[in-house]
Amino acid sequence: MRMLLTNDDGVEAEGLRVLARAVRDEGHEVVIVAPLADVSGSGTSLGTIADGAVIKAGTMVLDGLEDVETHWVDAPPSFAVLAACMGRFGPPPDVVVSGINPGWNTGRYLLFSSTVGAALTASMVGRSALAVSCGDLPGARFDTAALVARSALRWLVGHARARTVLNVNVPDVDAAAIKGVRCAPPGPVSSAALDLTSVDEGLRLGRSANTERLADPRLADTDAGLVAAGYVAVTGLLGGARQLPAEQIDEIVTAMAEDLSAPQGARP
Repeated sequence: MRMLLTNDDGVEAEGLRVLARAVRDEGHEVVIVAPLADVSGSGTSLGTIADGAVIKAGTMVLDGLEDVETHWVDAPPSFAVLAACMGRFGPPPDVVVSGINPGWNTGRYLLFSSTVGAALTASMVGRSALAVSCGDLPGARFDTAALVARSALRWLVGHARARTVLNVNVPDVDAAAIKGVRCAPPGPVSSAALDLTSVDEGLRLGRSANTERLADPRLADTDAGLVAAGYVAVTGLLGGARQLPAEQIDEIVTAMAEDLSAPQGARP
């Protein structure tokens, strides 16, 4: 199956490289189309829709991924998804995978996320998609997130209906230390807090962890609360898991939990 990989941190970001190796090793045909630079926080923006605008694009070779066709665009990841699905970078993909993002995309702030935005764009043009995030740098566990992404992708490819979008947030722990897999709605509180402070030049953006607020027991079953407690949080968006029949919601949780609990050498 042909998989389009993208992200919002730039084509050379470590999370994208780790994800590409994991998806390639699953036996899929992988093509990367990703922003040239970091465009985090751009949501589903295409960058520009001005008539006649020329969006710069090119190709490159990533170390360790010499066999993976890699393109860059000077635009957000939603543009990369749209262009790829229009056949501008070879045959259109069957499925889109976005990430691995350093920094959880949970709560209402996921609407700002261009990692999730890329997956939503894929759904808009008829593809199922997976968005994957782990904790922030410097402690981001891309290795654990890649294992979880492979598990989620198996379910998405094998069982999901068209246009399903899964937003998966993975705790920064060893795979064996994951407490479980839970489906959860976006909560009212995100894993991160943003703050704006006036300075001479304008407004300074501050970002911090929402640690104290996530300790509220009322948030325990939300996406942010679950990942903070050590669970993989899976959220269905648009045609995704929250709108699937109950037996299929149970199916994805069970399938991923069994996959992740298997000895590493026994995983398919």
